[in-house]
Amino acid sequence: MCRILKYLGWTLLILVATTSAFGASLNEGEEGRTIYKRSCLICHGASGKGDGPAAFYNAAFSASRPQDFTVGNYKFRSTVSGSLPFDQDLFRTVTNGVPGSMPSFSGLSAEQRWQVVAYIKTFYSGFQGETPEAIRLAGAPVPFTADSVQRGKGLFEEMDCHSCHGRQARGDGKVALAGELKDSTGLPILPNDLTNPTGWKNGPRARDVVRTLFTGLDGTPMPSYESQLAGHEEDAWHLANYLLSLSRLN
Repeated sequence: MCRILKYLGWTLLILVATTSAFGASLNEGEEGRTIYKRSCLICHGASGKGDGPAAFYNAAFSASRPQDFTVGNYKFRSTVSGSLPFDQDLFRTVTNGVPGSMPSFSGLSAEQRWQVVAYIKTFYSGFQGETPEAIRLAGAPVPFTADSVQRGKGLFEEMDCHSCHGRQARGDGKVALAGELKDSTGLPILPNDLTNPTGWKNGPRARDVVRTLFTGLDGTPMPSYESQLAGHEEDAWHLANYLLSLSRLN
């Protein structure tokens, strides 16, 4: 109870402080900064390090914590592994949120969301000099059919996805249960339960799943499969159809 009251106290303090400053900041042309302080600071921190007042209440001893904007590890991208995201990637995440971790901010106007994206980029100097490279999705979408799902099930086994995600993709693979998975900060991390639609943090559609397979999730043990799928990109769509079939059955 004390922890909850302390958390609520922090929340109230931040909301009061940022709300009172909102009008003045608009006059100073600092819209993105003001929106960040009002909507993002409580989790991502004043300096963007992912250490806001709510961060440790949500993930005190395990991943995933709020994104640290001062480093270049971004999970949700349409760029090659190890690259920074495009502005559109950041805008998509702000708009859609991250199921189970971050709310959608679609209630903000598009202009406000772009302003906060621009402000987020000021935390990391790499955005000034790097030109991100897009992933190459050569394969065309594959219709959701029983044959495609069956092919995807075989790929799930062939690509050893079950070692982390488990035979039924519930996030309980042998590597996961052994406690061997950690994020880039050394915190323990578990694969998501992919039979739960809310487990798809990078989006629940086939194209979102395929994008994740090609980009990987930087800062986590989830690698990019772009090189493994090169030359037979269609397999990514079969695998996506299989994984999505699991959540449709629940």
